Amino acid sequence: MEPTAPHPSAGAQRSAPLPVRLSLVPYEAVPGGFDGAWWPYSRNLAVELPGLVEAMEGVGSITRVIVGIEPWPDIPHQVSVGGHTVTAGWFVSGHEQNEIVLCSYLKGFRTLLVIPPTTTPSAADWLMSTPVTVDASRTATQLLTIATTRSEKASHEAPLLPSVK
Repeated sequence: MEPTAPHPSAGAQRSAPLPVRLSLVPYEAVPGGFDGAWWPYSRNLAVELPGLVEAMEGVGSITRVIVGIEPWPDIPHQVSVGGHTVTAGWFVSGHEQNEIVLCSYLKGFRTLLVIPPTTTPSAADWLMSTPVTVDASRTATQLLTIATTRSEKASHEAPLLPSVK
């Protein structure tokens, strides 16, 4: 799925839910790799998580999530989503930080690349539309670096429009 909305500031209050920026591959299409990518609008997990969990309901009821501790300044232990509670846990430093694991009691788990909210739209678009290789040889950090480099290179190589006289 392509990004559908601009970034609000991380501290802004939302008057209405924004569309979830999420792309998924078929379940188990990439053994050991990422099952998709998620581009949250902020670093506020309590605000971002309900929309993601609701968007994932098609792959089974999510009961637990595990996130990298470094990108999220405050990780709630539990989040209420659509009438049920989702328990949140975290990876410690040293583990890949830009991913989220969503666990379903009946359907196993899905691992998503987490695209930082401050990522440029062109880099995020590339990350959300680039399939991860079957051997899962690229980490989240490597993919984010590649996307940022591609975006910066493209912005420097953009053709200049001729001036009108």
